[in-house]
Amino acid sequence: MKNQVNSWDEFQPLEAVVVGSTYDGSFFNGVKNKKICDVLKKICDETTEDIEYFKEQMKSHNIEVFQASPTELGYHSSILDYADVNGRIGHASESSHIVRDALIPIHPLQVRDDSVVMGNKILITDKTFEVDGYVKKFQEWFGPEQIDLTLYNGEKQFQRTEDNFKEYIVIKGLDINYDLLSQDEKNKLLLNAPLSGFCSPNITRIGKKCLVDLHQTEEAITYLMERYPQFNYSKLMLGGHNDGIFSVLKPGVVIAGPWFKGREHNFKGWEVIYFNDTRWEDVGKFHDLKEQNRGKWWVPGEEENYEFTKFVESVLPNWTGFVEETIFDLNCLVVDDRHVVVNSNSKELFSVLKKHNLEPIYCPLRHRFFWDGGWHCLTLDIRRSGNQNDYGI
Repeated sequence: MKNQVNSWDEFQPLEAVVVGSTYDGSFFNGVKNKKICDVLKKICDETTEDIEYFKEQMKSHNIEVFQASPTELGYHSSILDYADVNGRIGHASESSHIVRDALIPIHPLQVRDDSVVMGNKILITDKTFEVDGYVKKFQEWFGPEQIDLTLYNGEKQFQRTEDNFKEYIVIKGLDINYDLLSQDEKNKLLLNAPLSGFCSPNITRIGKKCLVDLHQTEEAITYLMERYPQFNYSKLMLGGHNDGIFSVLKPGVVIAGPWFKGREHNFKGWEVIYFNDTRWEDVGKFHDLKEQNRGKWWVPGEEENYEFTKFVESVLPNWTGFVEETIFDLNCLVVDDRHVVVNSNSKELFSVLKKHNLEPIYCPLRHRFFWDGGWHCLTLDIRRSGNQNDYGI
């Protein structure tokens, strides 16, 4: 019997994939300000259209597609379901962990954020509301024996790195000057603010080799070595989410952003192609918006919609990331040794791919600058043909 879950790297022929979903546009009907409501509806509806086109392309390549809607994953169908009787959003949440630091639960769009396939197991790497529904669906789709819930069930905690804790201080708005603390005070704070897990995109599987970014916690690699000893692990310190910094296109070929320089030894003997076509020069108004949102996100045509910007920053703070730190053209999904899904029509990227006999499957993702993710983020490669191979690195 073929394993329902089988994925050892980023590039063997894809057979089954999970793709994320986002709220239906009607979710925002309760927002009476049309300058806010209409934009949010447009973002979600156009993203759904883009996902439907992606699904068509996958099916045309005989790839099985799994998807669940937000309501199927346990989300409410209206923003008003997250508001109290006075209309204050977020106050009616069932428990604090549901919304974490956001007032509205984060969309279930980026399915790869908290799950990764380690060979024949789906490892859930954290306990979050947005992964709760996926755990149930994964068990339904692929069988409970194929899901590793060790971290999801809270059986392990991790100590933050100092850099991660400094970010935690900012996110939580804590009145702490970390650099002025004694070492004993720092150690105490770190012990009292453990992580329940880590981001799955910090892991890149390449057959026998597995690269792990340790920006969040240095203990992640120890956990993985004990849990999945079939991989040989190497450490990275890139700041998290490897797939926004480099992508393995095929054995021997890696495409990377400038932040990867100095780490080429991880791919000894392979060609590392540096690509930096962010094309911000084409989106001049984004620079005006930066004064309001610090370069976190961008919606074309809404740069001067200050009511919308204020709503996103105050009500949806965890929905967006920092798009200036990502080259979305690198965030691609390899289908097989001839095809790669890309999310923008970049002549420079197409040229790189064709040089290596790879054909781009262009699937537009119009609001990637709002969601802070490309097709690799929005998908989880559940099954690829082939076994765990040694690629000589």
